[in-house]
Amino acid sequence: MNQPANLIVFLTDNHAAALMGAAGHPIIKTPNMDRISATGVRFTNAYCVSPLCCPSRAAIATGRYPHETGFWDNSLAYDGSVPTWQQRVRDQGHTAAAVGKLHYRSGDVDNGFSEEIVPLHIVDGKGAVIALLRATPEGMPQRKGHKEIYENSGIGQADYQLYDQQITDKAVEWLEAHAGDTGKPWVLLVSYASPHPPFQVPERFWNLYPLDQVPMPVQWRKADQPQHPATQYLSWMNSFDEDFSEDFIRRVIAGYCGLISVVDEHVGTVMAAAQRLGLMDTTRVIYTSDHGEAAGHHGIMGKANHYEHALNVPLLVSGPGVPVGKTVDEIASHIDLFPTIAEALGAKLSSEDESLPGRSLWPAIMGERQDGHHAFAEFHAMGALNAGFSLREGNHKLIYHVGMPRQLFDVTADPLEEHDLLLSAPDHPLADALEAKLRTIVDPEAVDAKAKSDQLAHAEALGGLEAVRNAGVFSVSPIPGKAAQIEKA
Repeated sequence: MNQPANLIVFLTDNHAAALMGAAGHPIIKTPNMDRISATGVRFTNAYCVSPLCCPSRAAIATGRYPHETGFWDNSLAYDGSVPTWQQRVRDQGHTAAAVGKLHYRSGDVDNGFSEEIVPLHIVDGKGAVIALLRATPEGMPQRKGHKEIYENSGIGQADYQLYDQQITDKAVEWLEAHAGDTGKPWVLLVSYASPHPPFQVPERFWNLYPLDQVPMPVQWRKADQPQHPATQYLSWMNSFDEDFSEDFIRRVIAGYCGLISVVDEHVGTVMAAAQRLGLMDTTRVIYTSDHGEAAGHHGIMGKANHYEHALNVPLLVSGPGVPVGKTVDEIASHIDLFPTIAEALGAKLSSEDESLPGRSLWPAIMGERQDGHHAFAEFHAMGALNAGFSLREGNHKLIYHVGMPRQLFDVTADPLEEHDLLLSAPDHPLADALEAKLRTIVDPEAVDAKAKSDQLAHAEALGGLEAVRNAGVFSVSPIPGKAAQIEKA
């Protein structure tokens, strides 16, 4: 890497890696993301560490897995107690500003940023407390609102889009105010709430994706869906008990694609402002998303699972000193962003950071081959009876469900994961080998027990299980200034 430079980090919500023109999607229109890719580096095998907003965003910030930090779900969220990359760079004299969705516990503590502009944190500092019931013997109640937000896919404008426009406006204002800064390189996190559902988009974006042209997901019909108990439970909990209609699926996909294009336009607006201000010669760009979206694949709507559509995320890097038009196929993870961002700005890691599980991606960006890396993920929240873990190494990925059968996929030969290798070969030797490696990272059963213990303790701190049950559930975090739409359990 060349000299340290300014950095704009675009972080979106719910964008699966496959839905990008640069990734070869057949119809998606993402010209600005494609431009970042064409003028820089695209990682083809980048992964989040948990397929849910709060634990994923906590991992991006801290460079540590949920089992290390205890930020398990959308209630036990990042609370300022663990060092972050933004704290490291800020405390060394770099400006580290955030605009938009953070989804931490609160803005009343030091989250590490120099300033938080129109931030979105979890509701009332408590978040989705209903998820804590997964740790009880009776488990979670079935929720209806999740299904309803997907049924609303179509022409329109959701609150998140109003918020995203505000984020773009504030990001441009920040760039205008700091264009002349001559001190240490700065970092601006521009964090959008989309393309999270509901998939309501203006008509000009809806018209980009005719319903008869959208690609259908795999295994969307009930008869074809995986009969794995984890997948079946997730579908039940989200009230998708009945078969999807083809029209419903097509509307969801069209809306999802349209919303990705909306976000792409926002990214382009911020980059155009940086170009107008003469910043692009001294500013690098990173684009990623906190997790993906199933949009009907395997009968799932949303995330909360370990299939590629939930874990595989976009990761693009461009700017001064970055190779042009390059793809990197070695495995990368969100935990790698902490050291990567610090190095990009010229900041130093502390002795405390020596135990970070990630590594800087700059050698890979600059063409230094570093094979042998893996992607580890875990999930302990609403949608899972027990903890789920996954480990990708080489071409294969093991999904380990506590108390349920394992799954094994060759994600190179079978990228949509239609063929669980353990169904035809229960004794496949790679399953045991990957499980042994996974167990060098975590003891799955012990971590499952710890997460549930923490969740029960948190429920007690919030007034007890009855108070948690009466708190209700919401499927969408409200934008700043609006109240959550609570569905009573």
